[in-house]
Amino acid sequence: MNPIVAPVKNVMKAQISFNRLLSRPMGVPAMGLWHGDSGRGKSTTATYVYNQIHGVYVSVRDADSVASLMRRLVEECGGQPRYAKNKNIEYVIEHLSMNELPLFIDEADYLMDKKEMLNTVRDIYDATEVPMILIGMDQIARRIQSNRQFFNRISEWVEFKPADLEDVKVVAKSMIGDEIVLEEELLDRLRKSAHGEMRRIVIGINKIHNLAKVNELDLVTSKDWGNEPFHGF
Repeated sequence: MNPIVAPVKNVMKAQISFNRLLSRPMGVPAMGLWHGDSGRGKSTTATYVYNQIHGVYVSVRDADSVASLMRRLVEECGGQPRYAKNKNIEYVIEHLSMNELPLFIDEADYLMDKKEMLNTVRDIYDATEVPMILIGMDQIARRIQSNRQFFNRISEWVEFKPADLEDVKVVAKSMIGDEIVLEEELLDRLRKSAHGEMRRIVIGINKIHNLAKVNELDLVTSKDWGNEPFHGF
């Protein structure tokens, strides 16, 4: 099975949005926000995009402080963390600026209740002005709107929406190729069962693929699948 990122609508929207940040006119802020419910492919898309342009990626943790986040970010930049928090911040700023590297911050929701961390991220952006993508859940968009200092710095907003049937077909084609055909009715059942969550769709397609392999099927129909769950039990 092919380990690639399928060009579904959310991925394409995010890629186009990021490209706009790279080619933005002078004076246009270089910060973007990718948001949506869990399982819609935000982190996978971010990993795919930052690998294409050799950016820097860090995921915020619930227990993080400025010190712990900056130490990890220094490591992601290829450096050796310093003892002093400010030294780590300076290193990150210098590294991103000199190499013109975009920064992707996943699980950015955890920043919202920690004023010092949020201000530190804003300071890094202001000092570097490299493209910065914040990635978070649905509510982060609303919460950022109430923080004018961040809201005014975001020029690209991308909402990751539930996958539609066309997306599911694209994922199935990307994962399985032409070796096995999955009936449209079966794929639509999978979409509805997964509520459009890409992570669960991928799990379901993998299970269907395994059924086809075991039974030597080159076409899998809804009838072939029966009443088996696509995800869980």
